[in-house]
Amino acid sequence: MSLRHYFYSILSGMVFVGVWSVAGCQAPKSDPSSVVSNGRASRLQSVTLANDEAPTTQPAVTVPEQVPSMPVQPQMPDSPVTVEEVYEQIPDPDEDMQRIVQELDHELAAFLLQVDAATDATEEQRNNRKERIKDQYDQRRQKILSRYESIRRPKQVSLSLAEAIERGLRHSYYMQASSYAPAIDAARIVEAEAQFDAVFYTSFINDKSDRPTASQLMSSEALTRGFESGLRKRLATGAAVRTAYQLQRSSTNLTFQTMNPSYFNSFIVEFAQPLMRGFGLDFNRSQIELSRLDRRISVEQLRQRVRETVYNTEQAYWELMQARRLISVTARLLAELENILYQLEQRALASYDVYAIQLEMTRSRIEQQQAEFIRLRNNVRNAEDKLKSLINDPALNLAEDIEIIPSDVPTIEPIMVDRIGEVAIGLENRSELREARLAIQQAQIAIGAAKNQALPKLDVVFRYVVNGLGSNADRAFSQLSENDFHDYYLALEFEWPIANRGPQAKIRQARLQQAQATVAYRAQIENVILQIQQAVRVFQSSFEQIEPNVRSAQASRNQLQAIQARMIRRDPSNLEVELSAHESLSYARQNLLQVVLGYNLALTNLERQKDTLLRDYNIVIKDVDNEKRMQPLPVGLNQ
Repeated sequence: MSLRHYFYSILSGMVFVGVWSVAGCQAPKSDPSSVVSNGRASRLQSVTLANDEAPTTQPAVTVPEQVPSMPVQPQMPDSPVTVEEVYEQIPDPDEDMQRIVQELDHELAAFLLQVDAATDATEEQRNNRKERIKDQYDQRRQKILSRYESIRRPKQVSLSLAEAIERGLRHSYYMQASSYAPAIDAARIVEAEAQFDAVFYTSFINDKSDRPTASQLMSSEALTRGFESGLRKRLATGAAVRTAYQLQRSSTNLTFQTMNPSYFNSFIVEFAQPLMRGFGLDFNRSQIELSRLDRRISVEQLRQRVRETVYNTEQAYWELMQARRLISVTARLLAELENILYQLEQRALASYDVYAIQLEMTRSRIEQQQAEFIRLRNNVRNAEDKLKSLINDPALNLAEDIEIIPSDVPTIEPIMVDRIGEVAIGLENRSELREARLAIQQAQIAIGAAKNQALPKLDVVFRYVVNGLGSNADRAFSQLSENDFHDYYLALEFEWPIANRGPQAKIRQARLQQAQATVAYRAQIENVILQIQQAVRVFQSSFEQIEPNVRSAQASRNQLQAIQARMIRRDPSNLEVELSAHESLSYARQNLLQVVLGYNLALTNLERQKDTLLRDYNIVIKDVDNEKRMQPLPVGLNQ
């Protein structure tokens, strides 16, 4: 019967530990209340900040039954411009190079016809003149083509915008570095959960003493050897549970000791539970919840990094296209100015009315534009390297001499947007707002933990021990198994710091931090509204500027043609007007190019401010909800 009692005691202890082990792994029953999502609401109620009497409430929002709309469409011109009209003014370098070669060929053919029609020269003189004209035109052609060829590289790669973004998502170091943060925080979650793992421990002691005594009832020599092994575990309620087995061997030179050496063993079950400070699932699992919120914040920050990477890649793509087309515009201007200089030099050689002021005036304009062309050529190189750096594709190595040719062209189509709807979408989708709400939840958990630590300490400790003694280890264990000797221990431990200033200051600190997080959340809401409204205005005004700039470029070209048609002779004043007209046309085309690209970037920036850019490009961050994933989160296109 005693043996059965012994095994019953062991089984009871094991069941007790197992039940509390399961309790330690369960989720808290009272999760911190989350901040209400604002949805598509456009009006936010004021937020009550923290005070000394009660915890700070979270920002509340009011969702109206119907969200008002405010459609905004760019003002449409009376005669909308066409895509052909736009890109006729700002052609691609390859297209413009072919066009200018054709114009030179037509001009050469016209000159050769004039030479053939001359009746005041012999056949040999006409042939010599034709050969001289051909050589001069070949030199001009080579000089013009060399400018276009100056941006060429040994290897060319045609790249679309979608392909550039896809390569950037796959290879960008910036995004790869950001994708590690959720994995690091997932490891911290496991680290926080590990505080409730069971721990096996064992210890051994060897205590030998040899001291003089004043009585024969005391031993002068004693040797004690002890061994203890068991399991201990912390539970989610704050309790600490321990089961252990102890064995101790004692020997002494005391004459009156009847059992020498003696073996004493014990089976121990101990339970210590805080009743006030340190009690509760919410407090003891607070570090786990904070780690989970940290991971969710890392995911939101990863979304921001992906969004900014996509936007920066698209911006670099259009900047490269702009730099290449500015080469066309400036090369065209240089070709026109050099043609004027060539005609003036030919007239000067023929002793016509050409003065040094006309030649030097033209050369000055050419040199100014030549310096500008060198700067623009350097911009093309810089834009290519910037795009390569953002994409970080091994096939587009920065160390290799590779020319990137953008294959996409900007859009000039008008788009209608709903200003209030865009703001509502931004308030619903912006990852910065979700991150701010998570920060408020963290502050709430910190308040709960601080309030728990401000409570008095009141712990209950219960210990149950079964003992056994024998002249050897087997006999001692046999007596223990009979369950005849056992101890019961019950204690209450109370502690209360006088004034309790430290914990109270911690509560105040936590409430102030929550108030700070709440104000930061409200400021972020205002910032999102401001950014979206500004993006809508820039988007609208950018489109409205396209048509005036196209008409300006067309008017500048018509003005130049009219000046050339009415010009009788190129005296200094007429030459100044003609040169200025050429430059005015070039500047109008540059402005048009800037406006067209600005419109496309404004459209992308609007989606960026709404945080819908990833959805528009069908980009997803996979395995976001898996808190156990301790590897970088994959980012790519949704297949």
